[in-house]
Amino acid sequence: MKWNFKIILLAVLIVSLTVMVYSYSQLPFYPPEYPAGPSINAGDRVLVVAPHPDDEVICNGGVISYAVENKAQVKVVVVTDGNDTKTSPLIRHNETINGTKILGLGEENVTFLGYKDGSLRNLLNDYWDYNNPFTASNGSKQVTYPYAFQKNATYCGANLAKNLETVITDFKPTIIIYPSGDDEQFDHQATNGFIEYATIQTGYNGSKYTYLLHLPPNWPSPRSYYPEYYLVPPKQLVGVPNGPEWFVFNLTTHQERLKEESLRTYKTQIVPSSYLLSFLRKNELFAEYHTLNVSRSTDNPSLSEFGNGSKTLSNLFYDAAGDGKYHGKEESLDIISVGINVSDGTTNGNSLLSVKTVGEPAQDAVYNIRMNIFNPEGTERVKISVHSGNAEIQREVNGSSTQDNIPVIIKNNTMVMEIPSDIFKNSPYLILSVDATKSGAIIDQTPWRVIKVS
Repeated sequence: MKWNFKIILLAVLIVSLTVMVYSYSQLPFYPPEYPAGPSINAGDRVLVVAPHPDDEVICNGGVISYAVENKAQVKVVVVTDGNDTKTSPLIRHNETINGTKILGLGEENVTFLGYKDGSLRNLLNDYWDYNNPFTASNGSKQVTYPYAFQKNATYCGANLAKNLETVITDFKPTIIIYPSGDDEQFDHQATNGFIEYATIQTGYNGSKYTYLLHLPPNWPSPRSYYPEYYLVPPKQLVGVPNGPEWFVFNLTTHQERLKEESLRTYKTQIVPSSYLLSFLRKNELFAEYHTLNVSRSTDNPSLSEFGNGSKTLSNLFYDAAGDGKYHGKEESLDIISVGINVSDGTTNGNSLLSVKTVGEPAQDAVYNIRMNIFNPEGTERVKISVHSGNAEIQREVNGSSTQDNIPVIIKNNTMVMEIPSDIFKNSPYLILSVDATKSGAIIDQTPWRVIKVS
């Protein structure tokens, strides 16, 4: 009997040790393959852009504290009023002022634009022009936020972009820190697009780093308060061709303490069960999305050549499979790559765009390719939509718009569209994003990527 007990006890110990070793091996420690960054010095001017009043600390509290300690100038811009139905915009304003004060920022270093929480995707994609403003839930077409940077600002994308351009021009940042385009929260993804737009318009040539906050269901891992752990990049966004380049910003014990003290002042947002406590770690995480270079092609393939398989279209950038609203369960709406061929115009008048999905594109879905093309005579906004096997292009510039059907071929889970090459005739730069929607809801979307055509 005694030997049986010893055998059972030994088996329990072996199993327990095995579980402990495995669990220990899964702890997120600092990954040495990721470089340190961003590098901030006393001469730097750091602009932190937050879609909502709390994002500035959740993902950037350590960087802000470090920058203040090292005599760099810091400005925080909060884009929306934070009216998330749980509390009032005024309370959230005060939380940001009090939270950033703990990090060493005075109220004069925090700017609030005051646009409606939850509206930024609408402003960027559908309500851009002054003559077509967004209508808030209270019926207003203007910013009514009492602390707004621009009083009575029109609820439209062009005005929001203008506000950001003014801040960038006046503050002259050397480093801009802003949301990742891979963030699944719509205001964050749209803020990414607005910053890409504003930095091109202003000719900004400093450093840009993005931060990631929303990537459910299981990142960060583990999702809880583990201040002894490191924050590591999500696996699906590591090693993506032409995707993000990751940087780890280690925090001192003092910076960790200040960040936690600051974050816990956001009492309307940070409750004991909040996954946002997952960002109280020994580091913060940032990424760079480099400009994608495209050369005008003298080899101008036709749509029919793609259809018969004699030509292929190279991928411009990739999007992680399994992301999006349903995390890969809607394979027909899970975008995995975007390609482009820009014609030099000497052979024919058309260029090609491609979008590839995990599964065969669905007939009841809509796939939108959105571009802002920065021409000297005015930025042209282009939207290409594919639905039920048909494609159309909408072009808007300087108040005038056109809409036409364009050829499209769908083959091997890839949609290829033929578009007029004069879109790219005068522009070295554009920004591009693709989304897949079903029943009016966006299921998957790519980051906004900066493309240089040469």
